[in-house]
Amino acid sequence: MSDNSPELDDKTLPGDQAKSSAELVQIDRVTKTFGPKVALKDVSFFVPAGQICGLLGPNGAGKTTLFRLLMGILKATEGKLIIDGLDAFEDRVEVKRLIGFLPDEPIFYSYLSGREVLELSAAMHGLDVSATMDRIAPIMAKLRLSEDINNYAEDYSRGMKKKLGLLLALLHEPKLLVLDEPTNGLDVESTRLFYDLIFETARQGTTVLFSTHLMDHVTKLCS
Repeated sequence: MSDNSPELDDKTLPGDQAKSSAELVQIDRVTKTFGPKVALKDVSFFVPAGQICGLLGPNGAGKTTLFRLLMGILKATEGKLIIDGLDAFEDRVEVKRLIGFLPDEPIFYSYLSGREVLELSAAMHGLDVSATMDRIAPIMAKLRLSEDINNYAEDYSRGMKKKLGLLLALLHEPKLLVLDEPTNGLDVESTRLFYDLIFETARQGTTVLFSTHLMDHVTKLCS
């Protein structure tokens, strides 16, 4: 690994939770094809509730395709994806209420500020906008986004867009947080802040599933 990789403290979740937690996510013999191209073949694993699970693999391995299947954006060719007892595709409206999703490249309306993006999303979730903004203010401060939150989101750097995307993913207090290459575009300091927040979120009971190409982060973070 590069010498400028952030040093992450060894961290474990309280108790022996990994052995006793119920399975929040169940991936059962999932295959996804696009015509003759096989993107995923016979994939099976589960993620216990309240745990941090990392998918480690090269570009093109199918990690993003798997996340799109979990979000109900795509339908599996074969197999089942179950989240908290719900089918990821058949029950996709209900499932989306359970998931906070951060894509690799977040895209925002060009005419809205970061604050307006958050307020719009809170309203669409049926949340009290003012109370929600107050609740996420400490998280915004930890990510060092507070000073830029009133600027146009379109003008944000890639790293700032990632931070705003994480705030959006956490806005409705999801049971499952799905993060696609969350540290792409982040500098060393921001990466540490990002992962500290992810670990804190997991300690509060949220299940985290993320993809990465950084072996040391998987080793340090995953429960």
